[in-house]
Amino acid sequence: MKRKSMFTFLVLWAGQLISALGTGMTGFALGVYVFTETSRAGSVALLVSALFIPSILLRPAGGLLADRMDRRKLIILGDLGSAAGVIAILLHLRAGTLTPGTASLWIAVSSVFTALQNPAYKASLTDLLDAQQFARGGALVQLASSAQYLLAPLAAGFLLTAGGLEIILLLDIGSFALAVAAACSIPGMRPAEELTGRQDIFADLKDGIACLQDRRQVMETVLLLSIVTLFVGMLQVLFGPMMLSLYDPGTLGTVQALSASGMLIGGILIGLLGLPQRLDILIALSLGGAGIFLGMMGFSTGLVWISLSFFLFFFCLPFINTGAEVLIRTSVPGNFQGRVWGLIGLITQTGYIVAYTSSGLLADRLFIPLLVDHGALASTLGRLIGTGPGRGIALMLIIAGFGLTLTSWLVALRWLCSVWPERRQERRQEGCSI
Repeated sequence: MKRKSMFTFLVLWAGQLISALGTGMTGFALGVYVFTETSRAGSVALLVSALFIPSILLRPAGGLLADRMDRRKLIILGDLGSAAGVIAILLHLRAGTLTPGTASLWIAVSSVFTALQNPAYKASLTDLLDAQQFARGGALVQLASSAQYLLAPLAAGFLLTAGGLEIILLLDIGSFALAVAAACSIPGMRPAEELTGRQDIFADLKDGIACLQDRRQVMETVLLLSIVTLFVGMLQVLFGPMMLSLYDPGTLGTVQALSASGMLIGGILIGLLGLPQRLDILIALSLGGAGIFLGMMGFSTGLVWISLSFFLFFFCLPFINTGAEVLIRTSVPGNFQGRVWGLIGLITQTGYIVAYTSSGLLADRLFIPLLVDHGALASTLGRLIGTGPGRGIALMLIIAGFGLTLTSWLVALRWLCSVWPERRQERRQEGCSI
């Protein structure tokens, strides 16, 4: 492999940035298409499940492959396979045979290849950059990931109105072509020599599991993040159907893009101000804020109210995620980080799986009928949050917000239970009584 170079990394990064924007636009556009065709949150949930669940389940396998194969080849293979899924959707659209089921099937195919590509891409930072460049490279990777949620919905909402679904699919296919061209232009990235000769990949996973089990605070944090992903997953599935019941796709895209900027602003504040010493307090307060703002979304149909609540919810997420990440990184030995993070990713994102597979059904079968005109709760809760389109989903968001706030109280209680005995012991040593 050639000498490490920031320019080489930037070539790869630029291709992946363009591809991420194309993928984000396709995901948004297909969600709008499915809901427009069916008017059912369950159909959107099926599409979101197909988009994310395969990559979640296969992520540990993708990580192991990234340590044992040429990462550039894995990136190219992943991009080509993902493009094939989008091409199949385009062919169905042109033939007039595209249905929510076929869209979900081919999106799942793309997601499988994303599981191969993503770990190799993130690991390539180590191959292409010197240690002093890691922070800058990592920031660029996070920026590209954020762009998928900041810019893609805004662009897709405009393009759907102007040109329809086909133009977005064509742009996504073109973005994959640019990403493959960028990857082909850089040197190959060989796997680490100490891993190429190892055959027992299950031993690596077993060691990672043992490392997690030996660290109670890490396990508690992982379970906490699983709860967070459950409620975030519910919002991912339900926010689009709720908004499309009230507004057009262009408005939905604008609200999603502006609201997601809250996550970017929160991350910038962390970079400027750093984190407090007591990470558990930070996590508890941020969880409480996120829960309050999540619930607020359900109390009004006003565009400004929903947008502000959504923005503030996203603003809280970086403080939860970064606080938890620092707590885990400082508790796990460096030689276990790769395996442990692969397992943590799988465990925490089970919350997404539960949300994706259940939220749509709960909305269609239970909550939406409760708050239609003359529904079972129309004369009670309906007087508070309204009845009609989107109000059943609004009730689900209120309940989710309460659940997240309750979780923050449990975290705070756990902190008090751990700190109080320490404070009491300190005072005893000082000769004081409590």
